[in-house]
Amino acid sequence: MLQIRIGPERAADAGDGLARTVLGWRPGMSEDEAWEAGRGVWKFNADRALSQSEAQIINEAGTVLAVARITGISKHGGRYALQGELLRGDPRVGRPTPSPHLSRNPVTYL
Repeated sequence: MLQIRIGPERAADAGDGLARTVLGWRPGMSEDEAWEAGRGVWKFNADRALSQSEAQIINEAGTVLAVARITGISKHGGRYALQGELLRGDPRVGRPTPSPHLSRNPVTYL
């Protein structure tokens, strides 16, 4: 599994590779919003990311915000964004992740 930890909501940089206006997490956001906020644009190993079956978006407290099946990646300069099928209603959403990562890097492979 590829796990991505996102911080508090903030404005996206001009020219965001996914044309987003905001990034990060805020209370009450939907699974779709969490997936869009967390799926990119990151520096990660593309081959390693594609070898994972799922991606889990979590907040800084370790709560699962969204789970998706990875179907591909898109390249944005030297960074990447995940493409995937959001698993809406996954029972892990809203619960603490059983495998939080302690790395300072927001992207980890479990």
